[in-house]
Amino acid sequence: MTTRRTAAAPCWAVAVALLAVCVGPAFGWSRTGHVLITEEAVERLPEPLRGRFARESALQRLKEASIAPDDWARKESDHYRPDERPRHFLNIDALTDGPLKDFPRDRAKAAEQFGAEALAQHGSVPWAAADALSRLTDALTAGRNAAVFHEAGMLAHYAADLHMPLHTTANYDGQQTGNHGVHKAVEVGLVARYEDFYRGELRGGRRQEAFLDDPQADLFDWLGVAHGRVAPILEADSVARHRTRYNPAQHPEDLDDVTSKRARPYYESLRQELRRRGSPEAAAMRDAAAHLADRLFTA
Repeated sequence: MTTRRTAAAPCWAVAVALLAVCVGPAFGWSRTGHVLITEEAVERLPEPLRGRFARESALQRLKEASIAPDDWARKESDHYRPDERPRHFLNIDALTDGPLKDFPRDRAKAAEQFGAEALAQHGSVPWAAADALSRLTDALTAGRNAAVFHEAGMLAHYAADLHMPLHTTANYDGQQTGNHGVHKAVEVGLVARYEDFYRGELRGGRRQEAFLDDPQADLFDWLGVAHGRVAPILEADSVARHRTRYNPAQHPEDLDDVTSKRARPYYESLRQELRRRGSPEAAAMRDAAAHLADRLFTA
């Protein structure tokens, strides 16, 4: 094998590579995104269930619980849990290129078909959401109030991550298609700049919550819908970065700096291109809130 000399990577490229290692596919919506989804789900609940979570102190408790799993997945966190990370995603295209309807819904069968190591690598979020709902039901039945908020928060987090399109693909940060940095640009940069827009989008299309006879049955259907939103998000990002000559991966400091003039044209263009494609990221958040409300109601 011949060895080729390569030029030293520029500093920003090294930083981007390190950022990709740290971020990975584990973190779906930003803290703000998770809070918005959780708040809207509670708003959709009927009384008296809504009252249980909607009081200011109770809602704050639930919101804090809904963002905790991201802290558990970060290696640098004091609360790091080594087995937490895969619970936030399922890179379905890394496991199969067949129709999603043929993917085993049972975790044991999936592990038998693909291997436990593959699931640890490529994720298990549908089962994490299912487990959280089961534990929430048990906590409600037993009247364990602290556990109710803990498990409801976990359910809120995993259900939201299940709907995040970039949590359903091995190309989770656009690293395979020249869209490196798109993950944080969508979940952090956009939401930070257009929080009021997303709050309004979440309130759209409210419907009566549904009691689910088989609450686990549609988890993979939701995953399939989320996966179908990957392409338009990447397309919108490609247009925005080509038009503005801005690469969000090179400027992580701009993510939540809403005053950054350098980043403004890119985020304005990204939002415009996403809206031309039906705002798939907003639709994902709206679906997450509606489906979370269904699950809280069913529990």
